Amino acid sequence: MLKDADEHLKNLVERVSSAIQQSGLLTDKVLAYIESALFTPDPEALINFITDDSDCERDTLLDLIFSPGQDVQRSLESLLEKYSFSSDDERLLSDRLTAREIIAPIRMPDNMELVNISVPGYIKSQYLRRLNISWQLDSCVISAIRGSVTQALWPVIKVKLRNTGIRPNPEQLTFLCRFFEKMEDKDPEYPAYLDLILTLPAATADTGDMYEHLTEYKRSLFRILQQTKRFETLLNRSNMETLMLQGIRAPHACAGRLVHQMELVDRICYGIFGKTEIIAEPLEEPVRHVSDPTNPEEVVRSLLR
Repeated sequence: MLKDADEHLKNLVERVSSAIQQSGLLTDKVLAYIESALFTPDPEALINFITDDSDCERDTLLDLIFSPGQDVQRSLESLLEKYSFSSDDERLLSDRLTAREIIAPIRMPDNMELVNISVPGYIKSQYLRRLNISWQLDSCVISAIRGSVTQALWPVIKVKLRNTGIRPNPEQLTFLCRFFEKMEDKDPEYPAYLDLILTLPAATADTGDMYEHLTEYKRSLFRILQQTKRFETLLNRSNMETLMLQGIRAPHACAGRLVHQMELVDRICYGIFGKTEIIAEPLEEPVRHVSDPTNPEEVVRSLLR
């Protein structure tokens, strides 16, 4: 049994080593980072920078380059799920990767090879840490996914869950199972629903009602939306410089995105709980004039108008 487990670990070492070796692609996103934060990324400058192991900024760049992509994670998911690697296995794997020399080509987006480098040990460790191989998904959630979700989406969903690293409590497990059982994965918004519930602060809370967490999140979005709208109203009456002098700062949120997030919460709540919380827009009404404030009947009539 121990020999069998070691064979699986050896297999994982080989696959992770191969993935690291093939990860040295300078994507357009990486090149944009280099140009904005470092220098103009012409081939000669790139070669000089990448091969200079005395420059700490090189470490940051290598960490950005050698990061497991979704394709790598999906290809490993069935192995990680099947053999349930432990934290001890992860430490052993890290030791084996660190001891192994991995020579990786650094390539441009068109696959033109610039230079080969020996991948530093800390980069291998960071790569492995991001794979989160010792995290295990609860069996009831696996059953809910397999029983209700299109098979092609299984590895995509499991990688998303693994990347969050959440350790759900019983109530959260029930919520996740109901999500996969009740939410239609053919809905174009399905990936957005999943991202929302996995990034919701309540997803990592120790206790609490998930419906209440969702509705409280919706309320917080609504409050930010009202602040955004008020700022837009002020901006229509004045200019940005004047508002800044008055100590009023522009909100970072986009009104359209806030509304969309609230709609996602509503659809999740309806889909799982069969209800949602309706939040009414505040009414903008003119101040009512009371002709005789000392007369109670006049005051009541003004309120009933």
